[in-house]
Amino acid sequence: MSESREVTLWPKVKEMKKFHQRLIGMMNERQPTPDRAFWFPFCKSIHTWGMKEPIDVVALDKDRIIIEVRRLICPNEVARFKGAYGLIEMASGSFWPLEKWIGKKLKFVKAHGERNEKKPYDCSISIELS
Repeated sequence: MSESREVTLWPKVKEMKKFHQRLIGMMNERQPTPDRAFWFPFCKSIHTWGMKEPIDVVALDKDRIIIEVRRLICPNEVARFKGAYGLIEMASGSFWPLEKWIGKKLKFVKAHGERNEKKPYDCSISIELS
């Protein structure tokens, strides 16, 4: 019998709720890092207009279960995710085996707001692995 353990995938997650946040997304990130992600609730498509680097995107259903993973979405593209309830954007090249975890539920843990470069982070995202 194997034990399950919780693994934090992204400790610094910004929830993108306001129109201007959703429009800009990751564009203002000078150097995206693997520990940061952007959560777009109630969203099923993204654009990469004006971005300089490709991104990776994870699509979730309304229960926060991974339904799709797309890697290397290049600048100046639009990507739609059928059946998505929310999307997570991150720097391209995530080392996590996200495709292997399609069908697994993610856990969002609210944060009090760590401050880094004057940006508060809203939560962290983890997954339970067995």
